[in-house]
Amino acid sequence: MDWKKYAVKHKWDIAFVLFLAYMIFVPQNPVRIFLTEMVGKARISIEGLTLDKDEQVKLDSTALQWTLADARGNTLRLGDLRGKPVLINFWSVSCPPCVAELPSLAALYRDYGQKVHFVFVSLDSPERARDFLQKRGLNIPLYFRASNTPGPLRSRVIPTTVIIDANGIMRVKKTGAMDWHSSRVKRLLDQWGAR
Repeated sequence: MDWKKYAVKHKWDIAFVLFLAYMIFVPQNPVRIFLTEMVGKARISIEGLTLDKDEQVKLDSTALQWTLADARGNTLRLGDLRGKPVLINFWSVSCPPCVAELPSLAALYRDYGQKVHFVFVSLDSPERARDFLQKRGLNIPLYFRASNTPGPLRSRVIPTTVIIDANGIMRVKKTGAMDWHSSRVKRLLDQWGAR
């Protein structure tokens, strides 16, 4: 077989396969980052954001014992976060929808960081998550699971965002990326005790 003729005849097929390999095996490549940002700029509907009344549950003492650790190893129990709503976001560096929604969550954190407890739970190693956030210029409170995630908060899909009101009732459990920096989300947070 004449490889030169084959390569000339199938140059676009070869280029496509090389492009796919590049996108899959080089997670922080500029093309992938650009495409992820474009997906993140898409306005995603937040209709049906809140759970139905029968799905809203008050977290029990077991769920409130859930322990997290920050990048320095300091621990935090979910039950320690009182008096304000709690927004928990489960994410990973290798998850394009997670990366796409992080800027809107970071913007919401900038606006509501004093009114709401924000907990960004990375499924990555502390070094990888910290390096990623630093490169992207995202300043968010980063945590890692130090104990098993309680049943009501558990999800098989990321990103997943949970919002618990100031009374400990889970009001939102949303999977998939969306634009969190919206007036509707802020109104809901205000209704649920943001102050």
